Amino acid sequence: MPNARYLGKFKVTFYWVVEEKDYPKGRAVALYDKKGKLVGRFPRSFVRDFKREAAAQLRDGRRISYMKNANRVMVDSQFCGYGGHKLSELKSIAVDPRVIPIGSMVYIPQAEKVTLRGHTLNGIFHAHDIGSAVKGKHIDIFVGSKQNIEAFKSAGIQSLGSVDVYILE
Repeated sequence: MPNARYLGKFKVTFYWVVEEKDYPKGRAVALYDKKGKLVGRFPRSFVRDFKREAAAQLRDGRRISYMKNANRVMVDSQFCGYGGHKLSELKSIAVDPRVIPIGSMVYIPQAEKVTLRGHTLNGIFHAHDIGSAVKGKHIDIFVGSKQNIEAFKSAGIQSLGSVDVYILE
C-alpha cells in the first residue's frame, strides 16, 4: 500500500449509538447540556450505557454526545467525537492520540471484507475520537447501530480480537 506506514496489530472493539427507545420509560437521571440547560430525565440504565458509548438517539429524534470531561451533553445533528470532529458510522474510530494522531486516516485491511446493506467497506477510517478505555495499540470502531457489529463478526473481526493497522501519510 503506497504512502502507508504499518503500525502493527491492534486490539479492536466497537462502540455504537444507544437508542432511548430500547429502554423502559422512566425519568430518574437528569442530563444537562454544556450551558447547564436540562436536556431531559432518563432511565438510569440508559444514562449508564450512554455515558459508556458516548452517543445516543433520543425518542424525540435529538442526537446527543457525551462530553466526559465536563459531564455534559452536546445536542447536535451529528454525533461528536474528540475536538468537535463529527463521527461517521463505519468510518470513525477512537484511538489513543499518543499512538495515532487525531484526524489521521487509518487503513485496516481486514475491514475490506465487511459488507453491510450491500456495501463493502474500503478499510479506511478516520481517527475522530478518543476513548477512556482506548490505550496504546487499541482502536474502537464507531459502528452506528449496534447491529452493525454482526457484519464485522461475519468478516472475521471480533471484539477484543486484533487487526492490522496502517496510518496513511
